Amino acid sequence: MAIALSEQTRKKCEEIITHYPPEWRKAAILPVLHLAQNEWGYISLEGLRYVADLLEIPPAHAAGVMSFYPMFHKAPVGKYVIHVCGTLSCALCGAGEITRHLKEKLKIDVGETTGDGRFTLAKVECIAACEGAPAVLINEDLHRCVTREKLDHLLDRCE
Repeated sequence: MAIALSEQTRKKCEEIITHYPPEWRKAAILPVLHLAQNEWGYISLEGLRYVADLLEIPPAHAAGVMSFYPMFHKAPVGKYVIHVCGTLSCALCGAGEITRHLKEKLKIDVGETTGDGRFTLAKVECIAACEGAPAVLINEDLHRCVTREKLDHLLDRCE
């Protein structure tokens, strides 16, 4: 079965593309990738080709953009994706301890998803929250100055 976007999502993508002149059509890739991932849950290789065709850009360009940004997933992920920042500020303030705690609590390694499909653990390079290190992003919610206790509370709130 060929992959496709729903009519509603495709129309949103086409509307976004109209905001760019034809020679800059490829600049619409980030919002289009977000819409596609919101619908599919992740961007498969077939999905990436679909997005590239929609934008009339080379698949290699789309792949380069997608691989640069850690918020795009190439495989299925859990309902909650936990991104632990690993840059110097967060590392010095305890990101390693936070990652170890998550690995023990969830019984998964970085890059894995729990058996029930609830959580995926990811390490990212920067989530632009150095002033609140260590920082953790759970889906689109940023949490600063994370401790083991605060993290346990956040995980308990995930349905």
